Amino acid sequence: MKKLALGLIAAVAMTGAAFASDPMASRYENTVVLTDAKGAVTKVHYNKDGTMTTVLPDGAKGTGKWAMKDGKLCVTLDQGPAAGKESCNPFTERKVGDSWEATLADGSKAKVTLVAGR
Repeated sequence: MKKLALGLIAAVAMTGAAFASDPMASRYENTVVLTDAKGAVTKVHYNKDGTMTTVLPDGAKGTGKWAMKDGKLCVTLDQGPAAGKESCNPFTERKVGDSWEATLADGSKAKVTLVAGR
């Protein structure tokens, strides 16, 4: 379950182009909620300083770092099977209330929603 949830985190930002200002601004102080095909929910909080925190479906908390590189959101988690391995995905700027579908590393789909607050 943790491996799948960590894969969800890497798929948070799929397809699109970023705006010229801070493309991550809508994510600060808000929550990216990922729901996998089995209904398991992972929450991701991005901080302006390039750090991030996660809450996995079992309640376990994690940390990591993120960076924008050539229009991609690159994430490096501190824990789990992907610890220390940077994963980059195309990025689309989103606003609170937006929902989209992401394809995970294992090919399964997840629903992603940007919700207000933490």
